Amino acid sequence: MRVKRSLIAFFPLAFLLSWYPFILGKTHLVRTSGGINPLDPAVAALIVAGMFYGRGGIKELLARYLPWRAGWRHYVYAIVLPVIIVSGAAVVEVLFGAPRPTAAQIKSWPEMLPRFVFIFLFIGLGEETGWRGFALPELQQRLSPLTASLVLGVFWAAWHIPLMGIEFKGTVIFAFLVSIISGSVALAWLFNKANGGLLPVPLMHATVNTFGAGYVFPMFTGVDNTRLWWIYSLLWVIAAVVLIVTSPMMTRKPDAAAFGQTSQGAAAGGS
Repeated sequence: MRVKRSLIAFFPLAFLLSWYPFILGKTHLVRTSGGINPLDPAVAALIVAGMFYGRGGIKELLARYLPWRAGWRHYVYAIVLPVIIVSGAAVVEVLFGAPRPTAAQIKSWPEMLPRFVFIFLFIGLGEETGWRGFALPELQQRLSPLTASLVLGVFWAAWHIPLMGIEFKGTVIFAFLVSIISGSVALAWLFNKANGGLLPVPLMHATVNTFGAGYVFPMFTGVDNTRLWWIYSLLWVIAAVVLIVTSPMMTRKPDAAAFGQTSQGAAAGGS
């Protein structure tokens, strides 16, 4: 019962705290960016973990970031999988007739490094502490990892609503939503594969945003960019299906879904 209440508290709080620039902007009383603050799912997670599970819940949430909870392979997965998907989408797009990226565009890769650090610290840690650090383990106490990832993917997709029509326009919106849902499956797979170790998860998130949105996607414009989005989302769907089929853990019952994780409730000495 506590799990249900904690999630009922977490999701509205995560949305409210994250959406304040968007909400205030709509009032026209305060000038804001009108977007989303990606740090606030983490803030909401810490607040709700403390409210429902006390200091033990906060400690367990933060302990998920201990680097030795995940093996080196999980960090490799976090980087390689997004790079393969984004690169594969770009190759297919060129095969469909899109102009090849110029030498100048390709040589701009060093610009990714400072961008990656910023995205990892501001977006990766901010979002994933909430989504995969708190909400996913809570959902998995009642649902299989696959079902939990799909439920969480819907909330995660809805959380991006203020960006629709701004960062994501027209037919790209649906492709983006598809990539979000399938990406949620991949991130849940990585989290469980790493025995509840959270550090590889924001690493994958930051790699997607940096290498994809920040480097490869700007190389294509107009209809080519739109088609790239659809190819990219389809590849994420394929990746999610492969992970589901090859990983029995994704469909295990909730009582077998923890995979070495200690739930916030257990960390706090209660359920």
